[in-house]
Amino acid sequence: MFEAFRERDYRAFWLTQFVSNIGSWMQTVAQGWLVYKLTDSEFLLGFVGFAGSAPAIFLMLPGGVLADQLERKRVVALSQWAQAGCALWLAIAIRLNHITVWQIVAAALVVGIAQSFSAPAWQAMVVDLLDDRERLPNAIAMNSLQFNLSRAIGPALAGIALSVWGSFWCFFLNAISFLPLIFVLGRLTRRQVISEDGAGAILTRLAEGLRYVRRDRVVLTLLAVVASASLFGYPYVQLMPVLARHLFADDRTGNAWLIGAIGAGAFAGALVLGMSTPKRRIGTISGALLLFGVTLTAIAFVKDPWIVAGMLAICGLANVVGIALCNTTIQQRIPDAMRGRVLSMYTFAFFAFVPFGNLLAGLVAEQRGLATTLVVLGAGVFATGVGMLVVLGIRR
Repeated sequence: MFEAFRERDYRAFWLTQFVSNIGSWMQTVAQGWLVYKLTDSEFLLGFVGFAGSAPAIFLMLPGGVLADQLERKRVVALSQWAQAGCALWLAIAIRLNHITVWQIVAAALVVGIAQSFSAPAWQAMVVDLLDDRERLPNAIAMNSLQFNLSRAIGPALAGIALSVWGSFWCFFLNAISFLPLIFVLGRLTRRQVISEDGAGAILTRLAEGLRYVRRDRVVLTLLAVVASASLFGYPYVQLMPVLARHLFADDRTGNAWLIGAIGAGAFAGALVLGMSTPKRRIGTISGALLLFGVTLTAIAFVKDPWIVAGMLAICGLANVVGIALCNTTIQQRIPDAMRGRVLSMYTFAFFAFVPFGNLLAGLVAEQRGLATTLVVLGAGVFATGVGMLVVLGIRR
């Protein structure tokens, strides 16, 4: 399962990216709690999430073009510096007691812009970390494992930091967590072959990729599933500070526990997929989405915090299984000549619909309450699973 760790560059990148992601999850937990503390507004909580995700709508596909024209590790390094600077700026504002929600919105916007350029470059540079490209499938699986493990550990550490030292340390530690990764990026072996094609040629090939996807019903449906799951299946994480206030006396610790439960479930899902892959993937994806939708809806009617935490773990597991299998199925169907273009569409579908989901969740929670919001989101995920079964069936 750890075959890709035999590669020195991949191992160093994986470990430092793991540290960086832990810091990012610490800030995510502290930021949600801080926004809700400053504003008591579910809408502004969702709006901060919108500001962080909205740049992907406009910049993700151009970022994919730049990932072929520029040195990817430098693009990723510049993004890390920008994110570290934003985290440090917010940490200083908190320490000086001059923090406002609009500073957080501005920082979220800058981080969103930086990630819109680095995400396609990061996806594409995984192969640049390997001397043996036969290890690429294992490297992709290990990346998913790393992300979800950090998703479990980061919120737990954030809960401790928030309770014992305050929100400043979550932001400050996140700023520091980028430094090891930046150091490693500057010392990676250069393997990338940079494209010399002009922007016009690349845009033409992107159009060819769109035509290919339109002709392949399975790939087109899976991309639609990823987009719908991003719209309805991710914004509930943004609402954890609201749920924590309803369930826990200490909402700072409660918020971290709830997000940590989601991360623990997601890690379990990634671990299961790393050890075995189901044969009937379409049926498994649909089943995961149906389970996710039912569980998310049911949370609206449960008041026990630990039962809710267990249900959130199920949501995290089902979400990862469904989305990861979409990725795997797409990658195994497409020819190598179309791989980069189709995967850029996958990344776009994954990121571009999250901001609208965050905004929708914030608006509904502000006007109709948390329970109604969870029901709406859960129904959307459930409908996605049903729609997939109708279009593709269960036997694939």
